[in-house]
Amino acid sequence: MREEVLRSVLLVKAIEEIDRAGTLVPVAERQAAAREARRNTGDVTVPDEPNIERATLPRAAQRMLAARASILLKQIVARHPFVDTVLDVAGGPAWVSPLLILLGLLFGLMLSKLDGTQRINILAPGLLGLVLWNLLVYAAVFVGWIRSSATSSSRRRWLAGVIAKIGLARLKRLVVKSASFNAPLADALRRFTGEWYEAARPLLVARGTRVFHLCAAAVGIGLIAGLYLRGYVLDYQAGWGSTFLDARQVHALLSVIYGPASVVTGVAVPDAAHIEVMRWQNGAGGERAGSWIHLLAASAALFIVLPRLVLALLRTLFIWRWSRYAPLPPALTAYFRTAFSGVDGAISRGIIMVLPYAYEPSERSQARLRTLLPSALGENLAVDTRAPVAYGDEATFLQHLGERGGGIADVIVLLLNLAATPEDENHGAVISGVRDWLSLRRQHTQLLVLIDEGPYADRMGPPGGAERRIGERRRAWQDFVSARGLNACPVDLAASAPLADRTDPTDCAVADRAVVDQLRAALWQPAAI
Repeated sequence: MREEVLRSVLLVKAIEEIDRAGTLVPVAERQAAAREARRNTGDVTVPDEPNIERATLPRAAQRMLAARASILLKQIVARHPFVDTVLDVAGGPAWVSPLLILLGLLFGLMLSKLDGTQRINILAPGLLGLVLWNLLVYAAVFVGWIRSSATSSSRRRWLAGVIAKIGLARLKRLVVKSASFNAPLADALRRFTGEWYEAARPLLVARGTRVFHLCAAAVGIGLIAGLYLRGYVLDYQAGWGSTFLDARQVHALLSVIYGPASVVTGVAVPDAAHIEVMRWQNGAGGERAGSWIHLLAASAALFIVLPRLVLALLRTLFIWRWSRYAPLPPALTAYFRTAFSGVDGAISRGIIMVLPYAYEPSERSQARLRTLLPSALGENLAVDTRAPVAYGDEATFLQHLGERGGGIADVIVLLLNLAATPEDENHGAVISGVRDWLSLRRQHTQLLVLIDEGPYADRMGPPGGAERRIGERRRAWQDFVSARGLNACPVDLAASAPLADRTDPTDCAVADRAVVDQLRAALWQPAAI
């Protein structure tokens, strides 16, 4: 799915999920759009064609979502033109990158004047500082690549992340502005902003990183241009001066600094005797700087400009690839099922397989699961709760996972107990085992790690100090599951009672919406790695 299409789908999704009553988009329009998209795109069971990126949804399903979003977006923009501006701004301000690159170029031009009007220090403190800084950056990039190849977690560069957040600042201001004339729309746009940032984080960080590299290259180009421009109109003199270094030490240092540039340009670094003559002292010393300008410029090109342009090109290739084949958030699968659940023949009946581990849920919890999971993951999904997996029986369970229903499930829910203390060799083995099994055999099956807080809340008794202990245990489980590349979804199934058990329907609607959002946000899919 292309970047702009994903933005449109996420925006329509956010509006629909906030606008349950159909104030912004009437329910009839949603259903009509789904039917039209179904007619125009065909059956979602069409086999996937080969793709660079494994998709979380079949291609036909993606086309249906895109067509439906396009239809609804036209109607939304007709009523609220402001939404079109939000979509444009979400793509990022086009003027920021050229402005930052221009500032980098100007900085490089000014840096060429560091030694004064007509003198060049061959020790090149300005160039040396730039080179050392860039070498540190290259080392950090290399370490980042090594770490990213050793783990499935995404790399987060704090500086590029800051640039990406700056790019979203205007979007957030627009959302705040919309609250003054349409509160439901503002809530939907706020939700869209968060979901778009999470989905497009790799793209936004890559764009920020590319700007960072291009700015650094611009500084090097500005330095080179400044040296040559000033060299053509001024009589530059090259020399050096130092309190602590002698000519032999300076020659050794210059051989390191200008060695690669000397090889490329053919301009030799003078010997120690020549360098001693160039020393500035008592108003004498120095020589015409033509050959040294060549060495300085070549060094800047070799150490700064060329490596930065290569890194920027690599980021550009990633950006191009991501923009054309954007990875879909796992929650879009549940959204697709909900959006097309009322269209005959659009989607087939599916299965949510609930696998309790070392824990037998109560009848009340199971009843809640049968109503909550389809609401969150798709009404066309039937809940199939299997017999609990015994503690210590992890290896046998994983060996026969396909036979126990894993081979036909659309969603596997690992149901764990917050009262249990997470253990690597047991709980960790089950979580990692199911994750790896799906990665190898069921790439289109989603995984949800659900932690039932009910038993632990009952054990802790009334609120008070219990809340603190429940919070600590919840965080322990979330960290434990997060270490395996997944998101834990802690829910008190007993407290999340059906509507009939609630005295205030409004409270129920708000609570249910929060739980549904929490479940969807915790979905994991192999293609989303």
